[in-house]
Amino acid sequence: MPRLFNITNHAITDDQRADAIVSLGIGDVVDMPPDIARCWGTVPPELDSVCDYVQPAVDWLASQVTKGDIVWVQGEWGAVLTVVLWCHAHGLRCVYATTKREATEVHSENGVQMTHVFRHVRFRDFPSVPSV
Repeated sequence: MPRLFNITNHAITDDQRADAIVSLGIGDVVDMPPDIARCWGTVPPELDSVCDYVQPAVDWLASQVTKGDIVWVQGEWGAVLTVVLWCHAHGLRCVYATTKREATEVHSENGVQMTHVFRHVRFRDFPSVPSV
């Protein structure tokens, strides 16, 4: 049974886990080690390129995944693209989570307070880069 590798800034929610079991057919979720997860969540905006910065995440992933596993990746765009391209080059399925945002406004004499709740909808495959 494939595993789902969580390369995101968040722990998987109960709704996401239930959906991943049904829609992706996964048996287990594998989270990044804490040191790699900290780096993934704090990509410096000053870098010209994130490729070297996210290499520890790619190296960890390369040492852990097996054929048939699925990689769930979300985060800083350049970091995500680096991992997605690596996954596609190595024949791995790569997905991201989609959500529905529910907004609530509360008006008072102090102003307007907005609350946003993001509800999981589904996992979606990253598109493959077309051949030219």
